[in-house]
Amino acid sequence: MSARDQLLVVIDPVARRTDGESVRIAKDVLGAGAAVRVCLPDGPEDFTKALARRGTRRLVVIGDDRALLRAVAALHRERDLAGCALSVVPVGAAQSLTLTRGLGVPAGAVAAARAVLEGAERRLDLLVDDSDGVVLGDLRIPPVGAGRSSSVPEDVSSSVGAGASARVIAGRAGVAAEGHAWL
Repeated sequence: MSARDQLLVVIDPVARRTDGESVRIAKDVLGAGAAVRVCLPDGPEDFTKALARRGTRRLVVIGDDRALLRAVAALHRERDLAGCALSVVPVGAAQSLTLTRGLGVPAGAVAAARAVLEGAERRLDLLVDDSDGVVLGDLRIPPVGAGRSSSVPEDVSSSVGAGASARVIAGRAGVAAEGHAWL
């Protein structure tokens, strides 16, 4: 069995509480197509330990955007983002799945699980801030000074995380994104 056929499926606790049926369906579809080891972390420490022990298994996160962001941040801290594939099966409230939708991940549990098994790997560029944090999701570039350049539009739609929908406000300098700031 190849490494592609071996999966570490990390099921986010919020996804289990929000939509246990979709979690079960996704787990069943994944288990029918690959050797699956399931991890049910209770907290960040359990999640980090599971990542450290995954070996050659491909990581699959079942959960919402926050679960995906936790996985990306943990892999980035371990300097392992470039060396592994990360898959996601979105499960959660619609408003908590905007990033995964923006990345083009199928919305239903069955379709997303099948994409994990049959889909092609796709490399994505990430934005890393000065404090070495990964920025995904909404990105805001505030204007500096009172005047605005006529060549810079006031509101620009753009992508962060190679396809993630984001609202970007452009100005002359500076960037802020959910707790991140650069000048």
